[in-house]
Amino acid sequence: MSVHPRRKFLQASALAAGAWGATTSFDSIAVAAATGQRDQHQFYEWRTYRTNKITQQNRIKDYLQTAALPAWKRQAVGPVGVFTEFGEQASAGVHVLLTLETAVQAATLRAGLETDPQYREAAAQYLATKKDEPAFARIESTLLVAFDGQPRLIIPNQAPRLLELRTYQSYSEAKARRKIEMFNDGEIPIFHKAGFETVFFGESLIGTGLPNLKYLLAAADMEANQASWKAFVAHPDWKAMKDLPKYADTVSHIDKQFLVPTSFSEV
Repeated sequence: MSVHPRRKFLQASALAAGAWGATTSFDSIAVAAATGQRDQHQFYEWRTYRTNKITQQNRIKDYLQTAALPAWKRQAVGPVGVFTEFGEQASAGVHVLLTLETAVQAATLRAGLETDPQYREAAAQYLATKKDEPAFARIESTLLVAFDGQPRLIIPNQAPRLLELRTYQSYSEAKARRKIEMFNDGEIPIFHKAGFETVFFGESLIGTGLPNLKYLLAAADMEANQASWKAFVAHPDWKAMKDLPKYADTVSHIDKQFLVPTSFSEV
């Protein structure tokens, strides 16, 4: 007897989930798509405009504020975060967080801009930059899907605020998924108990340095950030799970970056 394609897909998804351990965000999205259920997990694009000087940074910020953000809003993209770097190691780069309801939005963003006459008019100077005076050095981008433990972005209440972006790399795909499981199984609430506001948690689907995940935390300032990390590592819930054998060796490298929102950032 032949098996219906949808049933075969669900059976395969269940087997895959069992092989990796607990169901991950991406697995649950695949199952929801196969069954016709509306998926509530958001997607995020983390985009970095690498600039070499403040004049380039200012041009990018002006372009984002006057041309890109209004156009993205017309495409129902948002909230959009726009950040500059903070601290002794800060570069002149500009970081953008795009909040998307579907992966299709990510695939159609550029076409949407190119067919938007209001955008083309507002972005005319940016689009006409010359080779000897470019607006940026390079653009880097990562597409992420939200974790089960926080499937949607949360806009921080604190203003002014300092944001910390963390990227966790893993040496294997199985260990990367195990770390996501750790977040979903109880690590995320510990951030709240320690005083952080959690903006998003995302598994990187497309980008560099895979497999990895990213998450964004908010605090009032650097002093509050450090106090919350101190409370986090001392929290009994963290102590109870950090040394569990199933979570061993899930992270092989950590990058962290401190950011501040621009005056027009929606996050």
